[in-house]
Amino acid sequence: MLKNYLKIAIRTLWKNRLFTAINFLGLSLGLASAGVLILFIQRGVTFDTFHENNDQIYYVQTETKGERYNATVHPIMQQLIRTFPEIETGTHFQGWNDVWLTYRGKNIQGNTKYVDSSFFDIFSFKLKYGDPKTAFKSRQSIIINQKIAQALFGDRNPVGETVSVSDTLNFTVAGVLDRVPENSSMQFEVLVPISLLEANAGFRSGADWYNTFSSVYLKIKKGTDIAKLEAQFPTFAKTHFDPAGGERQVRIEKLENFIHYDNPGFKWMIYGAIGIVIFILLIISINLINLNTAIAFTRAKEIAVRKVTGSNLKQILVQFWTESAIVLIASLMFAVVLAASYLVPQFNEFRQGRMQLTLSWEQDYMTVIALGGIITFIALIAGTYPAVYLNRLDLRDTIKGKLSNKTHSRNWSRGTMIVAQFVIAFALVIGAIVVRKQVSFMREAKTGFDKENVVVVQSDLEYRDTKSAAIQFKSILNELRQDSRVQSIATSSVVPSKYWSNYNTYMADGAVGAEVRIKHSGTGPGYSKTYGIKMLEGRDFSEEIDKDGKNLPVVINESAMKALGWKTAVGKRIRQKSNPEVYTIIGVMQDFHYQELKEKIEPLLHWYNGPAGLSSYLSIRLNDMGQAKSVLAGLEGKMKKIPARKPFGAFYMTDELSRQYNHLDGIWKMVNFVATLAIVIALAGIFGLITLAANQRMKEVGIRKVLGASVQEVTFLLAKDFVILVLIGIVIGAPVAYSFESRYLETFTYHTRLGWLTYLLVGCTALLLTSLTVGFQSIKTALMNPVDSLKSE
Repeated sequence: MLKNYLKIAIRTLWKNRLFTAINFLGLSLGLASAGVLILFIQRGVTFDTFHENNDQIYYVQTETKGERYNATVHPIMQQLIRTFPEIETGTHFQGWNDVWLTYRGKNIQGNTKYVDSSFFDIFSFKLKYGDPKTAFKSRQSIIINQKIAQALFGDRNPVGETVSVSDTLNFTVAGVLDRVPENSSMQFEVLVPISLLEANAGFRSGADWYNTFSSVYLKIKKGTDIAKLEAQFPTFAKTHFDPAGGERQVRIEKLENFIHYDNPGFKWMIYGAIGIVIFILLIISINLINLNTAIAFTRAKEIAVRKVTGSNLKQILVQFWTESAIVLIASLMFAVVLAASYLVPQFNEFRQGRMQLTLSWEQDYMTVIALGGIITFIALIAGTYPAVYLNRLDLRDTIKGKLSNKTHSRNWSRGTMIVAQFVIAFALVIGAIVVRKQVSFMREAKTGFDKENVVVVQSDLEYRDTKSAAIQFKSILNELRQDSRVQSIATSSVVPSKYWSNYNTYMADGAVGAEVRIKHSGTGPGYSKTYGIKMLEGRDFSEEIDKDGKNLPVVINESAMKALGWKTAVGKRIRQKSNPEVYTIIGVMQDFHYQELKEKIEPLLHWYNGPAGLSSYLSIRLNDMGQAKSVLAGLEGKMKKIPARKPFGAFYMTDELSRQYNHLDGIWKMVNFVATLAIVIALAGIFGLITLAANQRMKEVGIRKVLGASVQEVTFLLAKDFVILVLIGIVIGAPVAYSFESRYLETFTYHTRLGWLTYLLVGCTALLLTSLTVGFQSIKTALMNPVDSLKSE
């Protein structure tokens, strides 16, 4: 019987090859897209959940005025362990600097984290070489990943080898990391004992009970009542925290929630992906059911004959299921190839390095199971509905061909499905347009500074002899000042789009007033001139005036001045809440967008970096951007003469500002792809249905033409129902799309809006495409010779 089922299924699919091809196209594209998004959802939902004792792992947060952030003070870990017996152990996971590793003349720098010896007692990161239980037994141990190991040692096992760390200390390689999962909030290439960092004087000066920059993770004993444990934290905070920190509170949160505090938009990405998957599955399911149901009516006599010869419902169902299964299995096989070879690489490019997708059976079996379940469900629905309906038809009417009334009574369900398809397609198209327009708006918006004609050179290249490098770099800067192609230069720790998330609380010195959380960073002379930032009052830093640095000069922005409650600020003195040093305000900058336009302009303070020197960045304003290449080429040649570990690097400020929105480009590309997919599937489905409708009404068309109907009248007769359905879909889809637009744009502090004309154009385009699709087949049918249709029986 199976052989017969397969033979008949293949014959039927070939006979209806147009509809088979439409189903195959829609299912292949839909399943491939849904599979990649389900893979992303699976990674997102299981973020940070792969550790063996995941339910016991927590991290420490700081809460200030009801807001939590994922950092705390450095000394808190040991004190928590000593104070609360419920805490089994803990570890720091501290970023500070990326160390350089040297082995027999080979140098490489890796993403470095400083951790305690208990790191592998908490986390289940796997080692390719080495034993995690003894990895940090020695304080001179170091863990590296496979990329670092390959660069320094080739393919051999490097455990036990000695490497030089930053040219000063020798460490023994105690292990080589296996691949760190992409859905881990902890990404690193080198692990070094925290004791090395704690020996650094610069680190120790800030590692107190006030500065919250440390990442601390805890392993809580099983059975601990977390609520009771947290209830003791207010007393702990009051006892140990620096009073200058105000009403700070200690909080602990499950590791799996880290990503949602660190990136609040991440959950909305997952929700968005779930929504898009549902849309895709709805579209392909509707299309498949619509076409299968419509085609089923052409097989009514076949089913009647089967019943007369003894077939029962089960056998009819198996036949329809077999046909659906063949199309679905073929579609799935093509979808897997399409996803692996094209969509996954494209999706990773969209993500711009964030949580890249890799295919692995160990991680992805749930995705495969989910797709299998989806396919089985679709196959059952698509095969069951038409089989059951045809099985219930009266045999006498079926054999006589009296199905017209019953057929038309079912048209409403197909019509409803067509409307649903176009509601989804219309909403997705509007979604793609609004994302694109918002990205363009942010790229082209006025930023409050002049980004044109500015090139930025990375000036801190890890010089081997810092003192000698500073002398040579000063000479290079003097030559740039004399260069007729250069308007101005500035050295700074930050540049627009690359400001640190570094804050402190400031207040007016010697007076009771507002305490303001201000983002701060260091800049040097010429910064406002080089970036064209308008000074509302006062001045920027000057080497001549500020060279002694006695007054500790600072420059603030307009938002900081207003937050402090002032209408003028020059000459006023402020200090940090935790620091007795007093700073003198010498200038107030007009507010400018130093970070993405998604964020509001926060209070900002620049402290004086000192005379132009080896900061992180050297910004150069040119008279003509056409001279940039020659200026950079000369500068590169001079800087290469200074021994350094890092290569020369530079970027144009216009490119950098555009690049910060690349992640939104990825979202646009994804929504755009899905919207295009929805339109293609919907139009392909309509094309199939109009073809079928034309075939079913061939005699009617022939009679109408014999009685004098024109080609235009016949075309209108066949096409009008489909056009009306699409129009209804557009009318319903418009408010759905507007709701999405409003909710999406509300996530941006500065945003654009779509006008009614955009909705009208999208609607007209959808109607035009539908008219072309159904018009083609309708005109083809209307032009046929009526004799051919009337003589068939």
